[in-house]
Amino acid sequence: MSRSKLKKRGSRIRTDDEARLNITPMMDIFTIILVFLLKMYSAQGQLVTPAKGLTLPTSSVTNTAHEALSVKILGDKLLAENIVVLEGTAFNKVLGNKSEALIAPLHRVLSRYADEATKSAERFGKVFSGEIAIHGDSDVSFAFLKKVMYTCGEAGYPAIKLLVYRED
Repeated sequence: MSRSKLKKRGSRIRTDDEARLNITPMMDIFTIILVFLLKMYSAQGQLVTPAKGLTLPTSSVTNTAHEALSVKILGDKLLAENIVVLEGTAFNKVLGNKSEALIAPLHRVLSRYADEATKSAERFGKVFSGEIAIHGDSDVSFAFLKKVMYTCGEAGYPAIKLLVYRED
C-alpha cells in the first residue's frame, strides 16, 4: 500500500523521530534490583541486643555475633529465650550450691528446645548445629557461668558462644 492510501484510512506511519520508550519493563527491573540489594544488605549481619540491665564483658574478639538460642544471666535471674527459668531465692540456691553442676530447670527448658530443633532440622534435611549464645553480665561469677555452660552442653547445645562487647 502506498502512503496516501494509509493516510486515507486514518492510520499513521511512525517515523524514526517519533520512537517511544516503554518504561514499565525498566521499572520492573529496577524494582527487582532494589529488592535484591535490600535483601543482601539486611542479610549481612545480625544485630544482637543485650537485655536491659545487662553489662556485657569486653573482649578483643573479631568474630561477629549471629542468631542462636540465647541464655541470659542478669543479676538474680536466668532466662532462656526471654523466658524466666530461675529468679530470686531459687537463683541464689543454685548459685550457693557448690556440689551440683547441672541446673535442672535450665536443663529441662533447653532439652525441650533441642528436641524441637532436632525434629525441625530433620524435617528440612539439615543438621542441628547445637549453637547457643550466653549473654552473661560482667559481674557473673565464673563458677555460675561454668554451671550454665555445663548445663547447655548436657542439654544438647555443645557449640557455646559467649556474647561480649568488642574492644576498639
